[in-house]
Amino acid sequence: MNYLNFQHAFDRLPVISTREVEKAFPDFDRNALTRWQEKGYLQKIRSGFYRFASRPLKSDSDIFFIANRIYQPSYVSLQSAMRWYDFIPEGVFTVTSVSTLKTIQFSTSVGVFSYRSLKPELFWGYHLEAYGDFRIKIADPAKALLDLLYLNPHLATEDHFFELRLNMMEIKEKLDFHVFEQYLEYFSSPALMARAESFMKFIEAHAFTK
Repeated sequence: MNYLNFQHAFDRLPVISTREVEKAFPDFDRNALTRWQEKGYLQKIRSGFYRFASRPLKSDSDIFFIANRIYQPSYVSLQSAMRWYDFIPEGVFTVTSVSTLKTIQFSTSVGVFSYRSLKPELFWGYHLEAYGDFRIKIADPAKALLDLLYLNPHLATEDHFFELRLNMMEIKEKLDFHVFEQYLEYFSSPALMARAESFMKFIEAHAFTK
């Protein structure tokens, strides 16, 4: 297969896996990927995943889609999802996700991708966000916050919550508190419940101070 045929077959994909290539072309020679990298046609993201170097990364959606694909199953959560909902003001330079696989981080040509391990029974509370012809798995607002509190048990006091530099008004306006309480029950964790209740009291107390 020559490069033009390869490009024609996969140019609509934000990220290409070698599994997809070999499924479409069983006789594909993987050495071609190395040659096309050397020529600057492709960027290797991690083992088994590539993207077209000429394809611009236009938004968080592009990066989030890549995050979903290169480590599965996973969904975007924690600080990245919180930034998506404007719950925190700063840009997040590491794309944060959760997965049922082991905790891991990839430093790649397109960014840093961090995955925190979550028990399979807690792998829920995400939805599919429209992204052109594709969909992105991203935590619901309530689940992004609860994933953060659950995976960071040191977040327990007002001082810790202040350090998160939260947009309290955005949380107050966008978070469905009923859903938050429902999701909290599903965790079945008294320790998390105590921290989450402290967190909600913190939001209520400071939502209108800025």
